[in-house]
Amino acid sequence: MSYLLVCVALVVVFLAVRWIIRSLRLGNLSDRYVFITGCDTGFGNMLAKRLDSLGMNVFAGCLTSKGLSDLNKATSDRLVTMELDVTKEDSILRACAEVKKILPKGKGLWGVVNNAGIAGNGSQVEWQTVDNYRKCNDVNLYGMINVTNVFLPLVRKAKGRIVNITSIMGRVALVHAPYVVSKFGAEGFCDCLRYQLYKCGVSVHIIEPGFFNTGIVDLDRFGRSMRSSFQAMDDERKEFYGEHYVDEVMKGAKEGISAALSSDTYKVVDAYTHALTAVYPRARYVVGFDANVVFRLIWTLPESIGDRLVAVLFKFPIPAGCRK
Repeated sequence: MSYLLVCVALVVVFLAVRWIIRSLRLGNLSDRYVFITGCDTGFGNMLAKRLDSLGMNVFAGCLTSKGLSDLNKATSDRLVTMELDVTKEDSILRACAEVKKILPKGKGLWGVVNNAGIAGNGSQVEWQTVDNYRKCNDVNLYGMINVTNVFLPLVRKAKGRIVNITSIMGRVALVHAPYVVSKFGAEGFCDCLRYQLYKCGVSVHIIEPGFFNTGIVDLDRFGRSMRSSFQAMDDERKEFYGEHYVDEVMKGAKEGISAALSSDTYKVVDAYTHALTAVYPRARYVVGFDANVVFRLIWTLPESIGDRLVAVLFKFPIPAGCRK
């Protein structure tokens, strides 16, 4: 009994010390500069506003003129917006040149946040085209890689941090393949980068959200892309899946994903903020109840059990050809 009490006490002490260490924050935030991609809406927009309110100097990349205008109206004069399309190298290079002009002499970037992302085509694996994968990876993976490579010298100068959003779908492949492939790729890129920059004074941090209620989760758009992809298939494949397959998938998605969507988007912004402002940030931030409980269980269990759990929880319909 005494041994058990000692073990419990040690665990409690460990957790308390870790909490105290994790709660320590950096000073001089007003002297630090951060570049963020994908600030039109969603997490990037919220993060830009959060860091601006903390007194940090923010460079916010937006894809649209509306995004630029709306963010300028909602923030202080300290925040600088700029046009940015992460799929175009010349756009990234222009943004970097603009940042260099504004940075004080000899100053680097404390943080680069690769937040820009798209959901991609929501169809089944067999329905996808290579172009669907390419479009999704151009933003979620290659955009991240290109932005990081272009801005890395500025981060190195400040011995700063690179913070990249992936997804819990970078661990568990439960949604459409182009998105999952891009996120698995982003996870690998981030790990490689972290190992290679370990002794350079630059740290790399990954944000892995579960399902949150942002614009990237648009079930109507998923339904349209599925129907378009279904119609583009040959007659043999259409017959195999059955004419009602798309409706069955969308019914299950609306029941499952809609119920799982969390409105607590601030939790992802909190993770971003901690990665940029904590004295001792984490390498990975798994964010959301679903990510920490349901999906963690799925990726921990043996595949033979996890696959059955996925089938029960997500109610994937059976193609007509598999029922014969």
